[in-house]
Amino acid sequence: MNEKTLTIIGTLGVILFGVIASAVAWFAGGKDLSGSSREIIRQMFNFELTILIVSLVLGFIPLVGLIAGFAIMIANIVFAIKSFAASNNNAEFKAPCYEFIK
Repeated sequence: MNEKTLTIIGTLGVILFGVIASAVAWFAGGKDLSGSSREIIRQMFNFELTILIVSLVLGFIPLVGLIAGFAIMIANIVFAIKSFAASNNNAEFKAPCYEFIK
């Protein structure tokens, strides 16, 4: 796959498919890219892993889990769009996440 396709899958694909889209983009060739595209795909994969873990933990708390679920959904959409815009402008993107993949 080319760089642009991997970037689109790794950034906008997370809106529909979550961590699966970012994992596909990373393992299909994102880790072999260089420059800002590699960093953006890596940041989104780390962000999606962080969201997944936080969602699982907060899902056990009834009302907090519901409210946090909506907030996480909105944050996921916002950061996906911000990362896609950064990749189109060759800008730096930093997601608020734990660094699982360095």
